[in-house]
Amino acid sequence: MKQTFGKGFLSHRRTTVCLAATMAYALSAPFVVQAAENNLSLELNRASETANGCMLSFVASNSTGQALGGLAYEFVLFNADGLVDQMTAFDFGAIQDQKTVVRQFELAGVKCPSIGKILVNGAARCDLVDPQPGTENMCITALEPKTRTTIAFIK
Repeated sequence: MKQTFGKGFLSHRRTTVCLAATMAYALSAPFVVQAAENNLSLELNRASETANGCMLSFVASNSTGQALGGLAYEFVLFNADGLVDQMTAFDFGAIQDQKTVVRQFELAGVKCPSIGKILVNGAARCDLVDPQPGTENMCITALEPKTRTTIAFIK
């Protein structure tokens, strides 16, 4: 016995599948947005030669849901051969939630091409304006290092 379906069945089936896919996306979308916004983006935007050394420019964006009263990171600079060259700390200051700031730091006596990689070794300071339980390590766990330079920037 051959079973046949009319045009209405296929149209109804497509509508049901499209509706199910739309509902699945709509239900998951708020969670995707929430996860994408819970970060502390730190971009090494530029490395420029100066008369005294190398000027590093960073763009920091705080989307953690927490205002930062003070933020400083300990950085380890590796040379082009992968050897540790120096350790330093950069103080980014206060950064309000949903705020982007630019900070510049000059490394005296360092030539920009000699820097092969910068490692975020840890948070030297992470002062939350309104600390909540579970946010003790937020400045590292929410950190997303990025680079627009030839210098690798990692945590």
